Amino acid sequence: MLIQARFPQDHNALRTLFLGYIEALCAAMPEDRAAITAKYNPDNVSDWLVKFSEIHCPPHGCLLIHWENDQPLGCGMLREFEPGIAEIQRPFISEHARGRGLARQISLALMDHARAVGFHTIRLDTARPLTGAIALYRSLGFKERSPYHNLTPQMDHFIVYFERPL
Repeated sequence: MLIQARFPQDHNALRTLFLGYIEALCAAMPEDRAAITAKYNPDNVSDWLVKFSEIHCPPHGCLLIHWENDQPLGCGMLREFEPGIAEIQRPFISEHARGRGLARQISLALMDHARAVGFHTIRLDTARPLTGAIALYRSLGFKERSPYHNLTPQMDHFIVYFERPL
């Protein structure tokens, strides 16, 4: 079941998911662990969660958690990037829950939310080694595009950017 995150009630669930997200990135790109943990320092997860509660909140933002039997299995975030343009951020599915279509379900729900609040375009970025994520985004109609931000110069060598109309 997909539910909008509640703060502070879902802090522990989001902490677990975000630490899993960081570790999954590091496992997929061990040679880039330093760059990943420089951006997402595991010791600062609580600070990130405060930031998420601010930028991924309704009406324009959204932070969804997929719950099953009181277990958080995955999450995805949406924020306003600029007027009319939304950005999906940090979709993550726990390793034991992958292959069940949850990433597609979360992505579609975030796109529906973006469309419902008036965005006309949606963007996202992901790491090149995450071929499953890239295949998912392409299947959802996203097209590769030029970089739309330079927030992570230490990661530019492995980031691929996508966009699609809503």
